[in-house]
Amino acid sequence: MNNAQTVYKHGKLLISGEYAVLDGALALALPTIVGQRFEFSPIEQSIIFWEAIDHKGQTWFNHRFDLEQLTPNLEGDKTARILGDLFAAIKQLNPKAFTHGWSIKASLEFDRNWGLGSSSTLVSALADFFSVDAFALLAASFGGSGYDIACADAKGPILYRKTSSGPEVQHITFNPSFSEELFLVYLNQKMNSREAIKQYTARPKSPQLIGQISTLTKDLVAADRLESFEKVLSAHEQIIGTHLDVQPISETLFQGCTGVFSSLGAWGGDFALFSRKENIPSLKEKGYSTILGLAELCVLS
Repeated sequence: MNNAQTVYKHGKLLISGEYAVLDGALALALPTIVGQRFEFSPIEQSIIFWEAIDHKGQTWFNHRFDLEQLTPNLEGDKTARILGDLFAAIKQLNPKAFTHGWSIKASLEFDRNWGLGSSSTLVSALADFFSVDAFALLAASFGGSGYDIACADAKGPILYRKTSSGPEVQHITFNPSFSEELFLVYLNQKMNSREAIKQYTARPKSPQLIGQISTLTKDLVAADRLESFEKVLSAHEQIIGTHLDVQPISETLFQGCTGVFSSLGAWGGDFALFSRKENIPSLKEKGYSTILGLAELCVLS
């Protein structure tokens, strides 16, 4: 058997286009500096032994999968079920994927509650290693727009659009001169992306929403002043909030703060983007201890 092989994937943040990206809106997405590393070591047994390591170096999950019985699993541990279903989907997409067993170690560089892409880095890495299409594997497992899969391999900011003929990814320059006034705050709760997607797709599609969000994404990238960026992001937040019939976090969690606050990804949890360094002391007083500069967490250009 050969030596271990390593695959590394970046995490992700969706800055604009949340929810609407599912229906084809243009979205701005950033790969994160932190990601997940996977070590694949071949073994002679017809099994996959999986070990997951958290950002503190502690094993939080391990499991043994029988390659002879890879079928979608409806029972048992949730993590084992997800992985088992992924392996079954890989076998469907590439019947020659598992010619022998593997010991696989997945090591996260970020807190798995942060929502930065523990699932998308997993899908992208497995797809690459076992020679299947990552977007097809995503569709057969977690679902979603695919922007997070595009971020996994991106070396900088991207514009992403989901189309009937496949994903469109444009690598762009995005590093605002006012980036030192842009921050991320963890909202102290993890959101279930699949549930959020389900709730959004239950609503009627809105071509008007798609057009508005696409235009705002372009305006956001083009903004050359902090005030312009804030104005565009605030309009984006209001439009999405109206469509979802949900109050923006600026009106609930951060009422009275200066600048702009914008939910990222599934509304209600994970990270929010905000402007103005002057907000940090009051956020810490409110109990938000995880605050990072945008350039501290994300790959800008």
